[in-house]
Amino acid sequence: MKLKHARRMIIVMMLALLGPLFAGIGRLGAFQGEPQGFGGFAWGTPKEELGTMRYVRTDCAGNALYEKQGEVPHWGRARLTAIEYGFREGRLAGVTLRVNSLFQYLLMKEEALKRYGEGEEVAGRKDSYAWNGENTSISLTSRFADS
Repeated sequence: MKLKHARRMIIVMMLALLGPLFAGIGRLGAFQGEPQGFGGFAWGTPKEELGTMRYVRTDCAGNALYEKQGEVPHWGRARLTAIEYGFREGRLAGVTLRVNSLFQYLLMKEEALKRYGEGEEVAGRKDSYAWNGENTSISLTSRFADS
């Protein structure tokens, strides 16, 4: 009986010691510099906490999109035409950065690679990348490659 108990304790101790290792492997899914939100606001922040917003539209996923009043839209060196904040059930769920030229897209791509690393190239989409982490998924898609 003592032998069974000793074996069980050894197995429990090994699992306890290996737990952090497996947890670390799970974190390998996070990409370099994975953001926990955008513009100083965490994912899930109530819309009211972001300041004065103007409704833009609802996207295909059902998120209500807003722009911040008076915000100068830029990201790194890229000058954006818009930053659209997406809300699901009144809480920050996503952000869309928009540009109107290939040059600004390339500046945005430069910033993304600097912040998040190489990313994965999206199959079938020229010059498009994805970063999938524990809390954040980012896609950088060039509509300029289609033209």
